[in-house]
Amino acid sequence: MLMLKRKIMQQLIDWKASSKKAMLVTGARQVGKSYAIREFAKREYQSYIEINLYDDKAAAKALLTASDVDEFLSRLSLFTRDAMIPGDTLVFIDEVQEAPDIMTMVKFLVQDGRFDYVFSGSMLGTEFKGVRSYPVGYVTERTMRPMDFEEFCWAIGVREETLESIRQCCKNKQPVDEAVHEAMMRNFRTYLVVGGMPDAVDAFLESGGDLMAVRRVQSDLNRQYRHDISQYAGARSLQVREVFEQIPIQLTDGNGRFSVTAIGENARYSRNQKDFVWLVDAGVALKTDCVAEPKTPLKRTAQSPKFKLYQSDTGMLMARYPVSTAQAAYLDDGNPNLGAIYENVVAQELAAQRIPLYYYMSKKKGEVDFIADTQDDSVMPVEVKSGRSYMVHAAIDALLANPEYRLKEGVVVSRSNVSCRGNVLNLPLYSLWCLADVAGLVAEDDEPERPFTMQIQAV
Repeated sequence: MLMLKRKIMQQLIDWKASSKKAMLVTGARQVGKSYAIREFAKREYQSYIEINLYDDKAAAKALLTASDVDEFLSRLSLFTRDAMIPGDTLVFIDEVQEAPDIMTMVKFLVQDGRFDYVFSGSMLGTEFKGVRSYPVGYVTERTMRPMDFEEFCWAIGVREETLESIRQCCKNKQPVDEAVHEAMMRNFRTYLVVGGMPDAVDAFLESGGDLMAVRRVQSDLNRQYRHDISQYAGARSLQVREVFEQIPIQLTDGNGRFSVTAIGENARYSRNQKDFVWLVDAGVALKTDCVAEPKTPLKRTAQSPKFKLYQSDTGMLMARYPVSTAQAAYLDDGNPNLGAIYENVVAQELAAQRIPLYYYMSKKKGEVDFIADTQDDSVMPVEVKSGRSYMVHAAIDALLANPEYRLKEGVVVSRSNVSCRGNVLNLPLYSLWCLADVAGLVAEDDEPERPFTMQIQAV
């Protein structure tokens, strides 16, 4: 496997430098959690210990029954040959969902202070097993997702200077050099098909660009997800599986809104809500709720029963469509309509930037594909254009024209270069990775316990 540069690496380095907490890295299977943590440990510590609770049931049982920190560390030493050096050892406990009660020991391990701890787990079924019932104030949590487009660009050799120049062009509302624009659009179309699962990216690079080799990897990963649903979803596995199977169908059917009745005659959102939550928490799906008003905070008017459901990785979604669809996306063929696939990759890029996913729908004003809260207490409508008619955006125009909403700007992402017409900013699809930065979007707070200090002024 090639060494793929991932953003989680810098997050781990920052955590080591500044945090006194343990780290919990969650995410879907096969997104590269274990590999990234392992590389971090090798680079940053003199010694590291790795225990996989799925593979080593004896270690899981031994650690679970430890009565205190000293006993925990003593038993831990039985399962490793490496010396445990106080102040320079990382203890990496992988697949923590297999023994989630281990997290109850975190407070005491952190207070002990001799070693650093990283826990990692795939969230398939773990919301109901208590992995996240850790003591508040002692754990920093990060969610790792498939490689975003910027990480994909790193993998295929796009220079960081080029990516930074694109960011600055978007911020300054200036066109990207036309040669760079064309090259990056080709790279983006490749990303549509390859996606961001490390194994798929590896297959793409090692095969010299053989997209059928990539597709085989993606199909295997989809089969693995189906198996994991059967294994971890318990009594709801059939319902969860049916929701998963419906994702590519529902995206291209009608307006893309998920029809709950499609998963069964008696299906209702109130009855099946946990099935959708399961897939989202597992990192398999991305749920985008409809909002009743384009006003901040968007969460206030979110209508959970009205939603779209995207797959967490564009490549794995693409592998579920006929080969001809993948070829059309890669070759920029206008047939078939690729609107749903383009929306899926936008959802993926926004999720990678921790932007909560919403869309707006009104019978009078039409539909806006995505809408997000902004840093200046407004909202930003975002429309996705898969075709070449990016100049037509009636829904965004209607929102911007309504003085009640007081919206400052809208964004259209398409094949076009950077341009600005009135209060509509046109951005190329390949710039999605920096959209939150360019548009000043509000990200979810990973650490709600973050200290907040109020300044008191004497009078």
